[in-house]
Amino acid sequence: MSLITGSRILIAQQFFIDEQRDFTRFSIQNWLNIYIVSTFALGLTSASLALCMPSDMNAADISVMYIAFFSTMAAAITSLSIVLPAYISLVTPIFLASFTFSFFITSRLTLFTSVASFIFYIFIITAARILNKHYVQNFALMIENDTLIDKLHEENIQRELAQKKLILNQEKLEEEVTQRTKELSDINEILVDEINERRRIESNLKHIAHHDALTNLPNRLLLDARLNHAIERAKRTNMQVAVMFIDLDHFKTINDSLGHDVGDQLLISVSNRLLHCVREDDTVARLGGDEFIIIIEQVQDIGDLDPLLKKIMKVTSQTVMINNHELSTSASIGISIFPDDGKNTEQLMRNADAAMYHVKENGSHKYHFYTRDLTATAYDRVILETDLKRAIVTDQILVHYQPQVSLITKKIVGVEALVRWQHPDLGILPPKQFLHIAEKAGMMSSIGTIVLTTACKQMVKWKQQGLPIETVAVNIAGEQIHHSDLVATVKSVLEETGCKTEWLELEITEDFIIKKTKKSISTLQKLRDLGISLAIDDFGTGYSSLSYLKQLPINKLKIDRSFVSDINEDKDDATLVQAIIAMGKSLNLRLIAEGVEQVSHETFLIDHGCDYAQGYLYSKPVPAEAIENMLIDKDEQRRKNIKLISNKGN
Repeated sequence: MSLITGSRILIAQQFFIDEQRDFTRFSIQNWLNIYIVSTFALGLTSASLALCMPSDMNAADISVMYIAFFSTMAAAITSLSIVLPAYISLVTPIFLASFTFSFFITSRLTLFTSVASFIFYIFIITAARILNKHYVQNFALMIENDTLIDKLHEENIQRELAQKKLILNQEKLEEEVTQRTKELSDINEILVDEINERRRIESNLKHIAHHDALTNLPNRLLLDARLNHAIERAKRTNMQVAVMFIDLDHFKTINDSLGHDVGDQLLISVSNRLLHCVREDDTVARLGGDEFIIIIEQVQDIGDLDPLLKKIMKVTSQTVMINNHELSTSASIGISIFPDDGKNTEQLMRNADAAMYHVKENGSHKYHFYTRDLTATAYDRVILETDLKRAIVTDQILVHYQPQVSLITKKIVGVEALVRWQHPDLGILPPKQFLHIAEKAGMMSSIGTIVLTTACKQMVKWKQQGLPIETVAVNIAGEQIHHSDLVATVKSVLEETGCKTEWLELEITEDFIIKKTKKSISTLQKLRDLGISLAIDDFGTGYSSLSYLKQLPINKLKIDRSFVSDINEDKDDATLVQAIIAMGKSLNLRLIAEGVEQVSHETFLIDHGCDYAQGYLYSKPVPAEAIENMLIDKDEQRRKNIKLISNKGN
């Protein structure tokens, strides 16, 4: 029995317990079959032992044998009922052997043992079946539990992995968030800087849009806005507003002769001085060029403006040193008052401008309040400027000539070309009625070129006619001298007209000489090198010194008419004319006096050594034909005189 039990245990151990067994060669069903066959073999072996027992065994031995059989079958339930076929394979041969053995017993126990064997067999089979079912359920539950445990374990592993991954992702995310936060912070700083820069640029652009680039004063755009606001405030408070239109006198001459850099510095200086004249609530603006506007608010009485106007006149005429040039200017001021002189910005500005031009036309360096009669004058000036632009391109610019007489021979030796305007409606206009408009509108160069061309053509014609005119004098404005192409223009005109350089004389004002620049002096020297004669016009009205004159490539001085006209009545004028003549002689310059209207003027000039004279004593400015007739008539008269003297001699 021990051998059977050990063999059964060994088989079970080999099948169920040996986890290292290689199952690749056999399926589970094959191993079950082997296990069942092995168990059946054990059952047969046990049954064979029963059949080998002697039939004459006593009752005690039989009982022991049956107990052994029944014990074996009972003991095998717990281990073999797991595989019910294996258990049946084991106990069935033993049952059959014991059941068969009972028939060989010759005793009273035969029936009892056979019935007992059968009942026990049925019982243990039923028990094995029940136990097998219980095992199967337990195994199923165990497998299910193991599956669940494995699943839970796997889920735990997955959860741990997921948690680790989550932690890793969280750390990575936190790192990315930190990095992104830093990037966003950097971007935010950049955006803040860009926004601040944009605001600064916008502020600068706004400032530039509303302020003059040179003086940093409000420009026309901001001026209009402030004047509108001032008008609205004046309406609410029942006060007046004064608009002062300021134009600097002779600024264009300074700008043309000394250059734009000096002119710009002068404008900055004037703007600073104007700012110191007014209150903080008042406005000083620059319209452009040399024009400024001052808005004075809260004006109760017009008379209160006089001290301010006098202060402005004083500060604008102060001398200032710029680039080693001692400069001074003055101001012409026109004033309009709200609400008397205008209800809006346009009217007030226009009327202040009209008042300023009234000052310009009446001597400058003054101030004048607007009056209604000035509106027509301002309108006429605008119309005249438009007509003048048209005149330049429609040959309305004329040239008249005034003779220049030698005080030695009393003959006409030259002429001065003087511009006139043949206006279609107003007739012939003298230069004082339109040259200031031309200067303001920047038309002086165009008019100067027309006069130069006309004079050169006329000079060639006179030479072809054999008239004894040595030179024609043409006035050159400071604007033309400062212009870079003056020399080229003069050369072009001479070549175009065929006029020789020795026939041409160019006159420049003494005011330009005082405000000379190296560039302009160089231009004059180039003209002199061409063989053109140069003269200083209106000499004596400025403050030219001997040192100034020595620096200039000039040939002639023209004594201003203001000194000649009173030469017999004013000793100072007489003394000054004598000094000018002496100065010119010391520099080997020829001298010509303007404004000679009386014989006494001529006599004085001859007595003191003046070379030439020009004035109404000889002729007013006349057309070219009149000059021709004048010379022809004098020539015929001279021939008649010669003939008369000859006849008397005979």
